[in-house]
Amino acid sequence: MKASTHKIPLRSAVLTASLFPLLLPLAGCLGGSGSDDDDNTRTGTFVDSAVAGLDYQTAGGASGKTSDTGEFTYASGETVSFAIGDLALGEAVGAEMLTPLSIIDGASGVDDQRVSNMLVLLQSLDADGNLNNGIQITEAISEQVSLNAASLTLDQAPADFRASLTTLVAELQTDGAFSDTDPRARVLVSAADAQAHFARSTSPRLIVSTQAGELSGFEADESTWQFLGIPYAKPPLGNLRWRAPQQPEPWEGVRDAIAWSDQAAQNPGLERFGEGGMSEDSLYLNVTAPKDAEKLPVMVWFHGGGFTSLTSNTVPFNNPKAVASRGVVQVAVNQRLGPFGYIAHPELSAESGYNGSGNYGQMDLVMALEWVQDNIEAFGGDPDNVTIFGESGGGRKVLSLMSSPQAKGLFHKAISQSGTLYPDTRSLASAEAIGSDLQNNLNAASLAEMREKSWLEVVSAAAALVPYTNVDNYYQPTTERVSFETGADNDVPFMFVVNTNDTIDPINTVKEVFPWMAPLRDAPTYATLFSHQPAGWKERGVQAYHAAELAYVFNMPESVITHYQLGLVLDPATGRSLVIGDLNGNGVSGSAGDPADIFASAGFDETDDLVIDRMLTIWTNFAKTGNPSVEGAIEYPEYDAQVQEYVEISDTLETKAGIADEFADD
Repeated sequence: MKASTHKIPLRSAVLTASLFPLLLPLAGCLGGSGSDDDDNTRTGTFVDSAVAGLDYQTAGGASGKTSDTGEFTYASGETVSFAIGDLALGEAVGAEMLTPLSIIDGASGVDDQRVSNMLVLLQSLDADGNLNNGIQITEAISEQVSLNAASLTLDQAPADFRASLTTLVAELQTDGAFSDTDPRARVLVSAADAQAHFARSTSPRLIVSTQAGELSGFEADESTWQFLGIPYAKPPLGNLRWRAPQQPEPWEGVRDAIAWSDQAAQNPGLERFGEGGMSEDSLYLNVTAPKDAEKLPVMVWFHGGGFTSLTSNTVPFNNPKAVASRGVVQVAVNQRLGPFGYIAHPELSAESGYNGSGNYGQMDLVMALEWVQDNIEAFGGDPDNVTIFGESGGGRKVLSLMSSPQAKGLFHKAISQSGTLYPDTRSLASAEAIGSDLQNNLNAASLAEMREKSWLEVVSAAAALVPYTNVDNYYQPTTERVSFETGADNDVPFMFVVNTNDTIDPINTVKEVFPWMAPLRDAPTYATLFSHQPAGWKERGVQAYHAAELAYVFNMPESVITHYQLGLVLDPATGRSLVIGDLNGNGVSGSAGDPADIFASAGFDETDDLVIDRMLTIWTNFAKTGNPSVEGAIEYPEYDAQVQEYVEISDTLETKAGIADEFADD
């Protein structure tokens, strides 16, 4: 399908020129149409995402509520005031688009506390918590706001405003006013997140037509469009839990793609490492594309965290200054994890129709790749040139997809960073036994009762279980290893990457798996050893730890803060987390979690800029041509089992032999 794209032309902003000198006329894509007829009636749209259910009144006496698409009517030149019940928000002369910034008298930017507080208010009160279908202020929410209006003063210190809003949100939660799929109490949107969403919502926009409907993305930077939270499957809720993913429901009109989707359900303590909320409703992907993209190579990213944790919803993994800056369309995928994505069970096998179960998270990735085949051309990508890449658990997901008949023809190159085939694929019986353990832990009498448990209950019951891929007679008819040994795999150009101080399973895979795998394949294999560290940590003896290359592949040195907080940055003298003091004198040390101290201790400099440039070139050259060589810098040798040639990336590029020998002592 050749889907269409069109830019929405820029026009003079209704917002203050100091903040938004040029602004997308969102009214057109959100439903506003300017003049309705010759009686001087106009239609405008209220935007922080389109806001439905606001009370409005014009100076001429007309009143109503903003429509499902945020529309209001007014006469040319008359003032329109907005409120939620008895809580006045502000007023402005009617226009095709009005926003929280434009209705606050004298506000010069979103850092004005009245504007910032309003953004937090509107986004925190959205009925279903999904800003990509607009902000919905229901009658029940409006009534409760009226009861609390006296304490909700927009022009007050943010901390005081948040305290009052917290009380209101708790009351709404108790009353059942929110309909989102996360059973946890609603949490207020932070001021920083609210302002970031508003910036995306009011930036220049691009509309793309996909098979399910039209999407409106935003300008990520001067050279790049971005689309967040694109559904590639139905939410796997209720009876769809532990089933293969289903095609998403089509929608009418234009759906926003400006808000982060939920991260996959997992240990809630990990939510802080990603963007967006957390729930089972997580089958979404993000697309980042150059503005001039046409028939560009596509790189599809699978995040790490084993099969149980973390997310592709991070700023680094969607950085427009990373692979998209090198002539590639990037897709970042979220999929089911842990007990939702990798659990088999006898009853599931009985109902499946293929006498097997498990691997639902891998099936999600297959459906995401099918979405790419069907839709990526509309974003400027080439469906016939797709590279899958992932790190750690994402690296194993890559290897698994290479072995699965269900993924045949859906990708054309593959990169596994610290991926592993240890341990080998579980048998169906072993995986079903783990599913039965989960049932016992849930105290559930049947599969139906298991499906009725909240995702929090399932996560808790699975805390001691270790789910991953299994033979299932469908996605994985045989073990992953047997697939490669029998030539049933998807034989595409392949690059593997390992770090000098990697974890034991990727190291053992380099020593014992890739040597037997390479001779079985016709397509070329390339090997990379990443050994670089920024100067500050290098001086302290820190070696390239598990995931260290991500700060460079995604052009985001700040990623090392998260790596440190996840316990990945190790002191070679102790084998424990590197001790980092209070380098900026704020009373909180790096070891205690101060991000500024962590980043300063790493000591990034211009050498790291060079390493970033080289790695982006290597990765994207591989995606473009199937060969990672860089003209004038490095000629990658093909890896074979005997010589095991590879390229080492440090502050230089060097071809060497015997990559397994690097780990002889491990």
